[in-house]
Amino acid sequence: MLSAAKIKANLFSGFLKKGGRKGIRWMTEATRGHVPEAVGSETKEIPSKADIVILGGGSLGASIAYHLVERGLDVVLLERNKLTAGTTWHSAGMLWCLRPSDADIEMQAYTKAMCISLEKETEIQSWTQNGGLFIACNKERLNEYKRLREIGQYYNIESHVLAPNEINDIYPILNTEGTYGAIYSPGDGTIDPTNIVMAYAKAAKSKGARIIEGVGGHTIETVKTGKLPTATAVITEDGQRIETKVVINAMGVWSNNLHIDIPDTKLPIRALKHAFVVTESMPGVHAALPNVRDHDKSIYIKTQGDALALGGYEPNPEFWPTVDPNFAFGLFELDWETFGKNLEGHLELCPQIEQAGIRSTVCGPEGFTPDHKPLVGPHPKLDGYFVACGMNSMGMMLGGGLGREIATWVCDGSPNLDIFSYDISRFHADTVRDDRWIEDRTHESYAKTYAIVFPRDEPLAGRNARRSPLHDVLLEKGCVFQERHGFERPGWFEDIKCSVSPYDYYGAYEDSEVSGLGRKAVSRHLNYTYQDKINQECTFDWPGSFSRVALEVKGAREGVAVFDQSYFGKFVVTGPESRKALEYVSTARVNPSHCPPGKVTYTCWCNTKGGVEADLTITNLPGNGMLEGVKSSPEHPAFYIAAGGLTCTHNLRWLSTIIHEQGFDCEVKDISANLAMISVQGPYSRTLLGDVFEEGEEILSDLNFSHAAYLTVEGIQCLVLRLTFVGELGYELHVPESHAVKVYNKIFSMGESLKKQYIPVVDAGYGAIDSMSAEKGYRHWHADVSNAVTPMEANIGFTVVPTLKEWEHSDPTISEKKKEFVGRSALQAQRAEGLKRKLICLVIDDDKPLHGLETIWRNGDCVGYVKSTAYGHTIGKTIAYGFVECSKSSDPPRKITNKWLQKGTYFIGDKGERLPAKLSLKCPYDPSNKKLMI
Repeated sequence: MLSAAKIKANLFSGFLKKGGRKGIRWMTEATRGHVPEAVGSETKEIPSKADIVILGGGSLGASIAYHLVERGLDVVLLERNKLTAGTTWHSAGMLWCLRPSDADIEMQAYTKAMCISLEKETEIQSWTQNGGLFIACNKERLNEYKRLREIGQYYNIESHVLAPNEINDIYPILNTEGTYGAIYSPGDGTIDPTNIVMAYAKAAKSKGARIIEGVGGHTIETVKTGKLPTATAVITEDGQRIETKVVINAMGVWSNNLHIDIPDTKLPIRALKHAFVVTESMPGVHAALPNVRDHDKSIYIKTQGDALALGGYEPNPEFWPTVDPNFAFGLFELDWETFGKNLEGHLELCPQIEQAGIRSTVCGPEGFTPDHKPLVGPHPKLDGYFVACGMNSMGMMLGGGLGREIATWVCDGSPNLDIFSYDISRFHADTVRDDRWIEDRTHESYAKTYAIVFPRDEPLAGRNARRSPLHDVLLEKGCVFQERHGFERPGWFEDIKCSVSPYDYYGAYEDSEVSGLGRKAVSRHLNYTYQDKINQECTFDWPGSFSRVALEVKGAREGVAVFDQSYFGKFVVTGPESRKALEYVSTARVNPSHCPPGKVTYTCWCNTKGGVEADLTITNLPGNGMLEGVKSSPEHPAFYIAAGGLTCTHNLRWLSTIIHEQGFDCEVKDISANLAMISVQGPYSRTLLGDVFEEGEEILSDLNFSHAAYLTVEGIQCLVLRLTFVGELGYELHVPESHAVKVYNKIFSMGESLKKQYIPVVDAGYGAIDSMSAEKGYRHWHADVSNAVTPMEANIGFTVVPTLKEWEHSDPTISEKKKEFVGRSALQAQRAEGLKRKLICLVIDDDKPLHGLETIWRNGDCVGYVKSTAYGHTIGKTIAYGFVECSKSSDPPRKITNKWLQKGTYFIGDKGERLPAKLSLKCPYDPSNKKLMI
């Protein structure tokens, strides 16, 4: 293996002989790149007022400005230096049409279309379509590429799977020895970073946007006018004030340099030094060659005329903690020791590079995040403050599409696409406060940029940030934890302890400091059981946990399973207008007749377009109880909300914002950390809990489904909800966190008598929940229901249709304002018009695992794709849920009906193979709900 020093010497030797170091374009922090011609204001006259102020003139800031001004808004964009300064100007600019996310595919298609459209509008050319080539070095990688090609068929993206001997037909100078295959996408290409920003800016300015260069935003002025602090103005670096209702932070790496006097508004973004080098002219290289990614070597190759740009993601990147605000067009001197790992891969893939020499090096700052996804959306802590940064080297690909989505979000209250994966609210405040958590997770996401995207993979960094009070007990019992929203939730159980160890950076900084952070790296873990278990999950075949999860499902279906669901979000809404606020935000009725004390209501919260922003339960508390400081009565009710743990920050932001904007006289309080949630499920759950609660089994028999009561365990009062997410008789115990272990131990102590009768009483995790909820047809937000999907499209119309019908036939003297709830108009219109797309359930008999993004074929037409899947251990079959669109069919009806659906013969497309599938209009398991109503 060549050392970094030898690689550098070999690459430069021929070039140095021609002219010495003076012939090399060395770039250091003092070096400036090409500064683009200004397209902003000729003067720095600052307006006193604007609808929107955007801070940052990179690719995303310019795109947002263009899309907002198209909506008729008064937009001001401030750029501290020149447009493209910071990161945009030195971007590689590659765009790949095929992505492991439907939202990414749609946004990047729009970005490409915008490049072409803006060229016509501004006469600035930014797009070159030279294609893309993904190299696979093993079977699993090629399977990943085949999955990308599969979803590409739905979006009409041309691509071709290549055998190793076909690769050189596309790219003659590559070494194909040791390759397993490739995928070629001729629609991929390259975006000129400077030109696309200039095109956006020119077009935005022609429509009325004011783009001011040489002026930076320094502070967001805030005021507490309601339930939330609100952004009211931007103060520039020279002290001028721009009054505004919305501030958008598109400052990239420098986003945290903005001064805000509100706690917890720092963003989880870190600057890393990211590099590529450009070779001298090479025989056989020309501009029409496709861009290349060899993910297994963690490298890319891009043509630069008759030369190659070589880059990648090394395992030992260097952090840049200073984030100098004056570093506008500067570059760092390349660290060849760090970059050497990438070059080894380049030389292996294209040996001709070694003979070429290096023309220039480009090492600049780039903003990376803890999960390698952008940070966008309204900040949970400050009304009127939007985030648009942390692009993780994807600013060119996503700039157009994400700019459109953010503009839509600002104007309509929600984006058009499900981009929760990018939403700043996906991070819990506890993790964002922790610098070590951010740094470790950001390193891991950077180092795994080109890793195969396995659905069941888990991070090793940033663990144990948020834990259940039952964590240590479950760990001793063999729990393998999964991380969601910073929380350690149970995945499944093994017969061996599987502790998560401090992050070791995969050995990248062995016996040294973490580059740029000045702290010693943890030594590489040997015999790491937890990592071994997770590695067994990283496959497109059946995961290592398959048989363990099957046992947990069996326990829940035949006896009792105990789930720790403490990571759920838990909120209390109190105050004179608490019911009024919840009526306004919810699709289901929570008025006194529908939701009296003790009633639990499952509902959606929708946006104005009818998309589902949350699905959760609201409990009208059955009087005063164990919730400290909370009093509830029929006259003055208090409401308890239980929401999915992954989305609890998003849900809290949604409700808090609506209460703030509408001026409701009530308060919402997050009590998630105060309570554990122990879910006891299965046909013998009532029998077991009858011995656990002091009140006995009879009171449980009297507790109807979807109702709540206060019950006692050894003097400890619990809020008990009769609910299930697995389709069995079951109860949720909401327990003060300090008493959770005692209650948990009591449950298993009383379960011994059932075990003696050979009735299983088991711990179970979310692997079992996923399997059983799929069998029962229960929805998962951000999987098969989202802000981009209405309740009726997701087949949970029962949460809204009764409300719509009730208001349609209500007393005509009742005002429309009183009938109003968020999304009502859109949902009424959809109900009248009929559905054009709908979530369906398909079951396959083949012994094949599915993972999402497979295509759905009806009568030979590709009419949709799979959103969520699970193996149903009870029915012994794989279950898939996906949306079908009637417009994609060769026999499109006016609206989707069950009759039209039943006329179809269905197949699921998986990696080029068509798997026969059966339509299931009802859930595959217990469609009559007999099991849970006993």
